Amino acid sequence: DNAEGLRPNLELVRLASGVFAAVRAEPLSLAVNSNSLIIVRDKDVVVIDAQFTRAATQQTIAAIRKVTKKPVGYVINTHWHDDHVAGDQVYVDSFPSVRFVMQENTVADLTALGVPNRKQQVEAVPAVVEQFERLLSMGLGIDTTPASREERRAVISAIGIVQQSLHEAPGFRAVTPTDTVRRRMILGQGRDRIDLLWFGPGNTRGDLVVHLPARGIVASGDLVVAPVPFAFNSYPASWVQVLDSLMALEPRILVPGHGPVMRDLRYVRLVQEWLSRINREVSASAARGDSLGQALESVTLDDVRRQVTGDEKWMNFLFRRFFVRPAVTAAFEQAKTR
Repeated sequence: DNAEGLRPNLELVRLASGVFAAVRAEPLSLAVNSNSLIIVRDKDVVVIDAQFTRAATQQTIAAIRKVTKKPVGYVINTHWHDDHVAGDQVYVDSFPSVRFVMQENTVADLTALGVPNRKQQVEAVPAVVEQFERLLSMGLGIDTTPASREERRAVISAIGIVQQSLHEAPGFRAVTPTDTVRRRMILGQGRDRIDLLWFGPGNTRGDLVVHLPARGIVASGDLVVAPVPFAFNSYPASWVQVLDSLMALEPRILVPGHGPVMRDLRYVRLVQEWLSRINREVSASAARGDSLGQALESVTLDDVRRQVTGDEKWMNFLFRRFFVRPAVTAAFEQAKTR
């Protein structure tokens, strides 16, 4: 296997008695593995989200094995993106009676979006990897200008993950859910109660928020990603309301889809402010009769970007290309249909 599978790229963070976050140590990049929330119950373990590669998911299971010998009874997938679901089959192979839970829209999107997305990755990625490796060997970043240290680290990390994913692709098996959620599902009771909540379209159409009410812990999936949000094919207008509902749970601890464990909601409020501003500015742009190109030129959040990125090259790229540009595009499309 590729080296990516051999490096234990995660930190196990104890959040409460029997509750842990498996936080990925990789930099935010073009390919990432997701964090997992691990809940050890009386007879089994509940895991929120698998990873992009089976090797990374095996690392999560190895981390679980360090704290308990109980079987994994449930895997909850917060949404359809491969970096949260592609490792599901490792749980099937390791725990034959495991159950999988997803929101109804996620089930549909796994087929409608996930399958073609995965096919395109397998076909396109080798050439892209070759190009990026050639650029890095010349000291250049993916935009053909000198690579910053952060960019180099992030691109090398992404290359390792996608090469591992390509290596695993021939053996990939999609996992279908055993249980689906429309708005709410409750697992267990008392101290171990887990609420699975759907507040509407946000980062995707099917984002599940996982709430441990007795512990004040929430896993957000990619509704919250730090230090820069991901906004591809998102729903910026309703995402703002979804974050309201998430914050109304008043968690003490939040485990984001990617990034460090959060012990307050400051960053979530910031993301909500950024999205609200994008919605306002895009609505005004659409009302003026602007084209999408004009909206992308006028709605930049450049003042926020400089505060967030400190003008570091890779962070700038992420903020523009992973957050602002896709969020503006999605908000513009949605403003036109209102």
